[in-house]
Amino acid sequence: MAPIVEVTGLEKRFVNCVALDGIDMAIQSGKIVGLLGPNASGKTTLLKTIAGLYAPTAGTVLYDGVEPGPLSRGTVGFCPDSLTFPRWMRVRDAFTFFKDMYTDYSDERANELINILELQNVQGDKVYGLSKGMKERLALALTYSRNTKLYLLDEPLGGIDPVGKSKIIGAILAMQLENSSIVISTHLVKDIERIFDSVYFLSEGRMVFEGECEKMREENGKTVEAAYLEVFANEVPV
Repeated sequence: MAPIVEVTGLEKRFVNCVALDGIDMAIQSGKIVGLLGPNASGKTTLLKTIAGLYAPTAGTVLYDGVEPGPLSRGTVGFCPDSLTFPRWMRVRDAFTFFKDMYTDYSDERANELINILELQNVQGDKVYGLSKGMKERLALALTYSRNTKLYLLDEPLGGIDPVGKSKIIGAILAMQLENSSIVISTHLVKDIERIFDSVYFLSEGRMVFEGECEKMREENGKTVEAAYLEVFANEVPV
């Protein structure tokens, strides 16, 4: 079966830097993939390129067999690391906005996620006034309220408390569709490694490691965290 996402020789250059340098990766349907690396390693740029928000400088990205573009952007669930909405917008308005914007939006999924992530009591609150943790929960709920083949989650656990992390990880597992794929970028490996099927490590825009998690544990006796520490021994702790 062809991968849902196939990246070959991908480069992305900006005026002052090379953000991605020769990236190759393949994501199979129904898998949860970890995109791991320290800050400024290129994770967000890679996700945005897969989502069709950035055009490659060189190389190719195929999503479901075609290059990402305006049409594919409406079929990829991209969850940024920060939410930006008008200051007047309340939480319930954000769900209405997504419902109007995306044809794959599901009221049933949205209501389930509101319950799982405990967003019932903030429906009337303005988005800009939410805590960091509640914004992360809302971002995931909005993204996951859609029935789509691919979800790209950019640092969904960044800067939130242990209870919030547990809620988000639980929602990811509870609401995963059978044939949907999920790519999660993070440097907080220990908190989330148990849900990954495979991982890719990025460093300074280059892919420096890839592996199947079960194989790593069974054949090499290593956790993802241990492999990460070997590769990024001089980086920030996991």
